[in-house]
Amino acid sequence: MQVLSRDPNSSRLTRNTSPPKFKPRPDLVIAHSTSLQDKFYPIRTSLPSCIQLPSVGEHNFELNPQFINTLPKFHGLESKDAYFFIGEFEEVCLMMKILYLVVDAIRLRFVPFALKDLAKKWLYSLAAGPITSWDGSIKVFSKKFYPIHKTTLDRKNIMQFK
Repeated sequence: MQVLSRDPNSSRLTRNTSPPKFKPRPDLVIAHSTSLQDKFYPIRTSLPSCIQLPSVGEHNFELNPQFINTLPKFHGLESKDAYFFIGEFEEVCLMMKILYLVVDAIRLRFVPFALKDLAKKWLYSLAAGPITSWDGSIKVFSKKFYPIHKTTLDRKNIMQFK
Protein backbone atom coordinates (compact mmCIF):
# COMPACT_ATOMS: atom_id res chain seq x y z
CA MET A 1 0.00 0.00 0.00
CA GLN A 2 1.39 3.34 -1.02
CA VAL A 3 1.02 6.35 1.20
CA LEU A 4 2.10 9.90 0.50
CA SER A 5 3.80 11.82 3.28
CA ARG A 6 5.56 15.15 3.48
CA ASP A 7 9.30 15.17 4.13
CA PRO A 8 9.90 17.57 7.07
CA ASN A 9 13.35 18.68 5.75
CA SER A 10 12.50 19.48 2.14
CA SER A 11 8.67 19.89 2.36
CA ARG A 12 8.32 17.55 -0.59
CA LEU A 13 5.82 14.77 -0.95
CA THR A 14 7.32 11.30 -0.89
CA ARG A 15 5.82 7.89 -1.45
CA ASN A 16 6.06 5.35 1.30
CA THR A 17 5.29 1.72 0.74
CA SER A 18 4.08 1.24 4.29
CA PRO A 19 2.17 3.74 6.41
CA PRO A 20 4.04 5.46 9.20
CA LYS A 21 3.54 3.97 12.63
CA PHE A 22 2.22 6.30 15.25
CA LYS A 23 2.98 5.84 18.90
CA PRO A 24 0.25 6.96 21.26
CA ARG A 25 1.29 9.76 23.50
CA PRO A 26 0.60 8.97 27.16
CA ASP A 27 -0.72 12.49 27.86
CA LEU A 28 -3.44 12.09 25.20
CA VAL A 29 -4.81 8.77 26.39
CA ILE A 30 -8.48 9.07 27.44
CA ALA A 31 -9.09 7.90 30.98
CA HIS A 32 -12.71 6.82 30.47
CA SER A 33 -13.16 5.33 27.06
CA THR A 34 -16.76 5.54 25.90
CA SER A 35 -17.92 4.50 22.51
CA LEU A 36 -18.99 7.05 19.96
CA GLN A 37 -22.45 5.50 19.91
CA ASP A 38 -22.86 6.21 23.65
CA LYS A 39 -22.08 9.88 23.11
CA PHE A 40 -24.94 10.33 20.63
CA TYR A 41 -27.71 9.50 23.11
CA PRO A 42 -29.05 12.60 24.86
CA ILE A 43 -28.87 12.85 28.60
CA ARG A 44 -32.29 12.66 30.23
CA THR A 45 -33.00 15.59 32.46
CA SER A 46 -36.04 16.29 34.57
CA LEU A 47 -37.62 19.69 34.07
CA PRO A 48 -39.20 21.46 37.03
CA SER A 49 -42.97 21.46 37.06
CA CYS A 50 -44.97 24.50 36.00
CA ILE A 51 -47.37 23.79 38.89
CA GLN A 52 -46.34 24.89 42.37
CA LEU A 53 -48.15 22.49 44.66
CA PRO A 54 -49.32 23.76 48.06
CA SER A 55 -47.38 22.39 51.01
CA VAL A 56 -48.96 19.63 53.08
CA GLY A 57 -46.45 19.85 55.89
CA GLU A 58 -45.20 16.56 57.23
CA HIS A 59 -48.36 14.64 56.39
CA ASN A 60 -48.24 11.72 53.98
CA PHE A 61 -50.93 10.78 51.51
CA GLU A 62 -51.37 8.51 48.51
CA LEU A 63 -52.86 9.22 45.10
CA ASN A 64 -54.80 6.05 44.34
CA PRO A 65 -54.74 4.74 40.77
CA GLN A 66 -58.51 4.33 40.93
CA PHE A 67 -58.80 8.12 41.23
CA ILE A 68 -56.66 8.60 38.11
CA ASN A 69 -58.83 6.19 36.13
CA THR A 70 -61.99 8.20 36.90
CA LEU A 71 -60.56 11.48 35.58
CA PRO A 72 -61.88 12.86 32.28
CA LYS A 73 -59.27 13.07 29.53
CA PHE A 74 -58.47 16.16 27.50
CA HIS A 75 -56.29 15.75 24.40
CA GLY A 76 -56.03 19.41 23.40
CA LEU A 77 -57.96 19.11 20.16
CA GLU A 78 -59.70 22.27 18.97
CA SER A 79 -62.90 20.33 18.34
CA LYS A 80 -63.25 19.54 22.06
CA ASP A 81 -64.74 22.00 24.51
CA ALA A 82 -62.19 23.11 27.11
CA TYR A 83 -64.82 24.54 29.47
CA PHE A 84 -66.78 21.29 29.42
CA PHE A 85 -63.60 19.42 30.37
CA ILE A 86 -62.89 21.83 33.25
CA GLY A 87 -66.43 21.41 34.62
CA GLU A 88 -66.29 17.64 34.37
CA PHE A 89 -62.81 17.58 35.94
CA GLU A 90 -63.98 19.72 38.88
CA GLU A 91 -66.98 17.42 39.45
CA VAL A 92 -64.77 14.35 39.60
CA CYS A 93 -62.27 16.05 41.93
CA LEU A 94 -65.08 17.04 44.31
CA MET A 95 -65.81 13.34 44.84
CA MET A 96 -62.20 12.66 45.87
CA LYS A 97 -61.40 13.03 49.53
CA ILE A 98 -57.76 12.87 50.59
CA LEU A 99 -56.76 13.68 54.16
CA TYR A 100 -54.82 16.92 54.65
CA LEU A 101 -55.52 18.13 51.09
CA VAL A 102 -57.98 20.88 50.18
CA VAL A 103 -59.96 20.67 46.95
CA ASP A 104 -57.66 23.05 45.05
CA ALA A 105 -54.60 20.99 46.03
CA ILE A 106 -56.31 17.82 44.80
CA ARG A 107 -57.14 19.47 41.47
CA LEU A 108 -53.59 20.75 40.98
CA ARG A 109 -52.15 17.31 41.74
CA PHE A 110 -54.48 15.44 39.38
CA VAL A 111 -54.62 17.80 36.37
CA PRO A 112 -51.40 16.42 34.76
CA PHE A 113 -52.99 12.95 34.77
CA ALA A 114 -56.10 14.20 32.94
CA LEU A 115 -54.20 15.90 30.12
CA LYS A 116 -53.10 13.79 27.15
CA ASP A 117 -51.25 14.25 23.86
CA LEU A 118 -51.10 17.93 22.79
CA ALA A 119 -52.44 19.20 26.11
CA LYS A 120 -49.80 17.35 28.13
CA LYS A 121 -47.08 18.50 25.75
CA TRP A 122 -48.28 22.07 26.26
CA LEU A 123 -48.25 21.64 30.06
CA TYR A 124 -44.66 20.39 29.99
CA SER A 125 -43.63 23.30 27.77
CA LEU A 126 -44.64 25.93 30.34
CA ALA A 127 -41.98 27.67 32.41
CA ALA A 128 -41.41 26.48 35.96
CA GLY A 129 -43.83 27.73 38.59
CA PRO A 130 -46.35 30.08 36.89
CA ILE A 131 -49.33 28.08 38.21
CA THR A 132 -49.84 28.47 41.96
CA SER A 133 -53.63 28.08 42.32
CA TRP A 134 -56.51 26.33 40.60
CA ASP A 135 -57.93 29.65 39.37
CA GLY A 136 -54.54 30.52 37.90
CA SER A 137 -54.37 27.19 36.11
CA ILE A 138 -57.83 27.73 34.60
CA LYS A 139 -56.75 31.14 33.26
CA VAL A 140 -53.60 29.73 31.66
CA PHE A 141 -55.49 26.68 30.34
CA SER A 142 -58.33 28.68 28.82
CA LYS A 143 -55.95 31.12 27.12
CA LYS A 144 -54.41 28.18 25.30
CA PHE A 145 -57.36 25.89 24.64
CA TYR A 146 -60.18 28.39 24.33
CA PRO A 147 -58.52 30.94 22.06
CA ILE A 148 -59.84 34.39 21.22
CA HIS A 149 -61.26 33.34 17.84
CA LYS A 150 -63.67 30.95 19.61
CA THR A 151 -64.76 33.72 21.95
CA THR A 152 -65.29 36.04 19.00
CA LEU A 153 -67.34 33.42 17.17
CA ASP A 154 -69.50 32.80 20.26
CA ARG A 155 -70.04 36.54 20.72
CA LYS A 156 -71.03 36.86 17.04
CA ASN A 157 -73.52 33.99 17.35
CA ILE A 158 -75.07 35.56 20.46
CA MET A 159 -75.39 38.94 18.77
CA GLN A 160 -77.09 37.32 15.75
CA PHE A 161 -79.37 35.20 18.00
CA LYS A 162 -78.14 31.87 16.63
